[in-house]
Amino acid sequence: NVSMGATNELMKHPDVAMILATGGSALVKAAYSSGKPALGVGPGNVPAFVERSADLAKAAEYIVMGKTFDNGTICASEQAIVAEECIADDLIIQLKKQGAHFLDPDEVAKVSKVVMLANGGVNPKVVGKEPKFIAQLAGISIPEQTRCLVAPLAGVGPQWPLSYEKLTTVLGFYRVADWHEGCERCFQLLEAGGVGHSLAMHCNNLEVIREFALKKPVNRLLINTPAAMGGVGATTGLAPSFTLGCGTWAGSSVSENVTPMHLLNIKRVAWHLGIPERKPVEPMNAQESRERAQVQQQTSANPQIDAELVQEILNKVMQHINGMKCGK
Repeated sequence: NVSMGATNELMKHPDVAMILATGGSALVKAAYSSGKPALGVGPGNVPAFVERSADLAKAAEYIVMGKTFDNGTICASEQAIVAEECIADDLIIQLKKQGAHFLDPDEVAKVSKVVMLANGGVNPKVVGKEPKFIAQLAGISIPEQTRCLVAPLAGVGPQWPLSYEKLTTVLGFYRVADWHEGCERCFQLLEAGGVGHSLAMHCNNLEVIREFALKKPVNRLLINTPAAMGGVGATTGLAPSFTLGCGTWAGSSVSENVTPMHLLNIKRVAWHLGIPERKPVEPMNAQESRERAQVQQQTSANPQIDAELVQEILNKVMQHINGMKCGK
């Protein structure tokens, strides 16, 4: 039988050389406490922020595509949509065209009870299930062609059970006044169980993308792509993997997508190249030393310099991406 006790014994077995732990915080902590080399990756609670500059039809298509891939069991799949108020109604129209069924408040309450457990975890009975199964379990009726259920929510936390990670075909939906409020809502969702993992954005405003990139505690910012496929590298340039590191934000030792390269011992044979030349250090007078220290202090105290550097790099990357020809 599978249990945490049995798993702990397995991790301590002398034939185990390394541990790759994918799961909840308890499992990852146990892996790091086993005394063996370990790589632990955490859960995701991926927000999909839709900004006013987005192609709404494409955003809706990609969000539903990502959420329904493997019926929502991929940790990078979208968990909640965060939409600017000015485009929210139009986005809903597009989502419905893609097979999303929006729940009324009574239906949200019923679905919440069958999808989430009292302790905050997801009900194993609904993991990877189609909307029809969930609807029958909740005692509600939905259109036959429904691909995913969408629950309008007002907040994040225990009062709104569907604001947490749901490894099934259910999405949360939030309206926000602008991207500033959207940024804060996404942060709340990440803090509720997906810090360090991923965030999806449907946006063509480089300044907004830059602000999210600078401020969000995630290791993957997925732009204009289905989060589930983008996170695992299928539609992006990320390394192909279903094991996604969350970095030190989530107590993990790895922040990128874990690949077979992480599991190899690589032996290196190095030849002597020569003794490095010793160059004399030029003496520095006290005045020069003070001036350099002053410049360094002013530079480190000015975050605008770092922000401008990041902006310059981001602009070059976006220019390169925009020049690439890709299919759907």
